[in-house]
Amino acid sequence: MTNIRKCNNNIILAIENGQEVIVLGKGIGFNIRPGDEVDPKLVEKVFVPKETAHMNRFQDILADLPYEQVLLASKIVDYGKTRLDQNLNQSIVIALADHLNFAINRLKDNLDIQMPLAWDIKHIYPTEFAVGKESLKILGQETGIAFPEEEAAAIALHFINAESDFSDMPNTIKMAGIIKKSVEIVEDHYKTVFNENLADFNGFIALLRNTILRFIYQKNEKQVKDDIELHDLLSKRYARAWACAEKVASFIEKDYGWRFTMNDISFLTLYISRITGTSA
Repeated sequence: MTNIRKCNNNIILAIENGQEVIVLGKGIGFNIRPGDEVDPKLVEKVFVPKETAHMNRFQDILADLPYEQVLLASKIVDYGKTRLDQNLNQSIVIALADHLNFAINRLKDNLDIQMPLAWDIKHIYPTEFAVGKESLKILGQETGIAFPEEEAAAIALHFINAESDFSDMPNTIKMAGIIKKSVEIVEDHYKTVFNENLADFNGFIALLRNTILRFIYQKNEKQVKDDIELHDLLSKRYARAWACAEKVASFIEKDYGWRFTMNDISFLTLYISRITGTSA
């Protein structure tokens, strides 16, 4: 492993097996120069971000990050990986450490932390939100600071973002807003409030999420031909759910320019009929 650049005395950028990596270790950057071999005894953590093209941005962030915050973020991410049972984009460690550093400083200065999407994240991504809540306990133990529950949603957002092959926080936030509005449309159509803990509700959210991801990133996957027979069957048998699905599709097309296929509306109809318990 060869040093490229020292960020601070505890964090460096290096080359390992031809790939740029972020290396953490107490004193690992002390008196090291570009081209020097890294002492393996000092290495505590190695991160391999997918966005190696954005290394310059990471350099700027890391230069001002306290070593302790990076280790704390790493501990939270290790817990999240186990709880979510997913491989995460390793950039989450740096992004989360930067966020925690900001949040801790604000709380020390008695400044409020605002999280407008707290309700959305709690209900749309319950598993990630649960990871966020447990992370607050870790933060409390490590820092002695009591974090507000809203902060669990902010941490959850980082995990949601890192679960996707496309690391893009603005689009992650956009997707949460679209899903929330879609749920509100269905609830208004049926004049009801859903139990977000039901398996069918989670399936409904997953369907919306995958459909929106397809729109956002314009995946070039082969599209299945619209099933006309299924369309005719569902539009008659589940007329009310079909009308509701079309409302959701119309909102998304009007506000975002994304057009649902007939199959998209068919699948949405099936889930709406399940979560509402309707057959007509």
